[in-house]
Amino acid sequence: MTVTVDIPGRQTIELSYAVLDVNGTLTQRGVVISGVIERLAKVALRLEVHVLSADTFGTLGSVAEELGVRAHTVSTGGDKERYVAELGAQRCVAIGNGVNDVAMLEAAALGIAVVGPEGAAGAALRAADIVCGSILAALDLLLDERLLVATLRR
Repeated sequence: MTVTVDIPGRQTIELSYAVLDVNGTLTQRGVVISGVIERLAKVALRLEVHVLSADTFGTLGSVAEELGVRAHTVSTGGDKERYVAELGAQRCVAIGNGVNDVAMLEAAALGIAVVGPEGAAGAALRAADIVCGSILAALDLLLDERLLVATLRR
């Protein structure tokens, strides 16, 4: 699976993996945000989905089951960056909201910060290529490349 995005004035991006933070990005206080299950299922038809979390709320297993994805426990932002690097950072889109997401947002070919119900760290916003007001808006970007082009073209 590959999503190719030809951005005028920039290089073409070929994405194969979506790497997403869980707490504060896909969930609010450990509960999946309404609409995420359906959108993420559509994204999974286009990109291989990976979710990463330190499991702050102890719900990673149930959240992964609800989302229909495999989850990976990580301890630090460095762990998230290494995970993206192992997949091939140049083929990854990373989505997150916290300080521990900064390194993966910077490493990925495309970094998307989400300002969700739990807020977002300023460092994550600065590290991202795109900032979205919700996880649903961020996932929509991955479902229609024209939205990415409109935001990133020079």
